[in-house]
Amino acid sequence: MLAGIQFYVRCYDPGFSSLFSHPSIRLLLKGIAKSLPKPSDTLLPITIDILHKLVLALRGGLFSHYYNSLLEAAFLMAFYGFLRPGEFTSDSLYFDSSRGLCFSDVQVSPNFFSIFLRHSKTDTVGKGVTISISKLDSPFCPHASMLRYLAMRPRTLPCFPLFLLSNYLPMSKEWFREHLGLVVEKCALSRSVYTGHSFRIGAATTAADRGLPDSSIKRLGRWTLSAFEACVRPDSKSILKAQLSLSWQLRYLYFATTGGGVSLCRLKRSHAMRSEKDLLSRFMSRCKLR
Repeated sequence: MLAGIQFYVRCYDPGFSSLFSHPSIRLLLKGIAKSLPKPSDTLLPITIDILHKLVLALRGGLFSHYYNSLLEAAFLMAFYGFLRPGEFTSDSLYFDSSRGLCFSDVQVSPNFFSIFLRHSKTDTVGKGVTISISKLDSPFCPHASMLRYLAMRPRTLPCFPLFLLSNYLPMSKEWFREHLGLVVEKCALSRSVYTGHSFRIGAATTAADRGLPDSSIKRLGRWTLSAFEACVRPDSKSILKAQLSLSWQLRYLYFATTGGGVSLCRLKRSHAMRSEKDLLSRFMSRCKLR
């Protein structure tokens, strides 16, 4: 309707300014958009098990050696950093070094590496945030994957994008989406429900499944209020596992927050966790005695 009114007015006055640039009209449209029902979100989380499958598919030689290394580093960083796709990819083939993730924004230490996000969705004042990701005692270590990628990455100026394609263009959202879809399909999964945002959803889901406090999940994902709850999407197996785990202590990961960044450390369990098989057998034997 507003477009029709604007067209009618401009027929008589071609110099008439756009109605949509008026602050009152913009607030009105924003309020209408908020009042409309939100479309259902069908995305599924890339949990840690699915993440491992994706990495194994890359290590099987799905693309070139360089692209396999690039994508593995990006996948693991996105998961353990609770990152949004737009925080490590470029909107287009033109890279804006004032907003994008630059080569100079990554700092590697012996036990962790950190990235500095110049721009993010919740950083309204543009201060930036540092995300630190720990070295893990695992074949799927994000620290080791990042080191392998950096060793293969071409030498460039510090202002160039961190994730650089072989033609020296930035890794765009479209390129990342397409190649992630190919890896997902290689793992016999649907690319329609597993996208770049699934890493962030999967990290939150995995953290909640491991018993991480809500406050820590919010801090890790840089969520405001309870927005993180929409990203915690346990499947039926996780729910059944959680129900069986109510009677004993789970081994879990604890994420410690330091300063403006976030670091990941592993706590040693204080008591050995009994196996599900042992617990079930004891339960069944007790039932027979009654």
